[in-house]
Amino acid sequence: MQQVAAPLRDVWLRFHERDLCTEVDAVFVFQPKGMEIWCRAKDEGSLRELNSLLAPLQNSYRIDVYATYSDREKKPWAREDDDPPPSLWNNEELRGYMRDPSVRWGVFDDSTSSSILDAGQDPALKRRMKLFGDQVLEWTQKMDRLARDLPSLAGAGYGGDKLPGIQDRARAVILDHVREIGRYAGRLFENLRPAFPQGSGNDRPSQAPKPEAGVPEPPYDSALHVAAQARAANQRILRFLYPQEYTVNLTELRDPGLLDRIKSVQQSAADFERNSRNIR
Repeated sequence: MQQVAAPLRDVWLRFHERDLCTEVDAVFVFQPKGMEIWCRAKDEGSLRELNSLLAPLQNSYRIDVYATYSDREKKPWAREDDDPPPSLWNNEELRGYMRDPSVRWGVFDDSTSSSILDAGQDPALKRRMKLFGDQVLEWTQKMDRLARDLPSLAGAGYGGDKLPGIQDRARAVILDHVREIGRYAGRLFENLRPAFPQGSGNDRPSQAPKPEAGVPEPPYDSALHVAAQARAANQRILRFLYPQEYTVNLTELRDPGLLDRIKSVQQSAADFERNSRNIR
């Protein structure tokens, strides 16, 4: 960052301060006399906001923006776009919960089996499950984007180089990102709990491990830990939504449960917030 012009560093930080990073998936590549931004925008509005942020610098620096959108946005609408992912639609526990949230299905008898078959004729249920899947995916993607930016922000905020006007702002952004990651993890935990059968262990809140006594982890390392935990949880959630096989992979049985993985993100976020108070 010492080799980057101060106005370019400033716009990079403001990109994060405005939380544009949750709407535009971007990589900044700094050059001697400018920078390139490779990005995938959520929509045209978020891309316009990014361009307005860059506009004051266009006369002084060369700034090239290479933008694209998701493949799905380029394709025409198809009927299957309104259907939930098969992994969710075939989840009997979740499907039953979405029909009646007051009932958690643990035992299936003939009457409940019949209602499962009838569910295929319920367009409202399909719509609710589609919205549920879209919400889980959106939160997962935003959590992942925040996590991917933490290492570079941690370098600016807690690295060895003390850059004027950067360090304190970067630390404030990191703290905000980590708190947001913890919030998204909490929402995902509560949303995904009904998708697991009762008695599986995943339907019960796990007890967060108490922080060990001793020397607190440095904020730089703690931020990287949050990023790693969040990205690991992201991969588990994506495998849950879009499994490659029809059956559970053996690694899913050996690794910590999905909800435990999400809970660990909340814990690592809380650890960072506590450890960062020790730095002045």
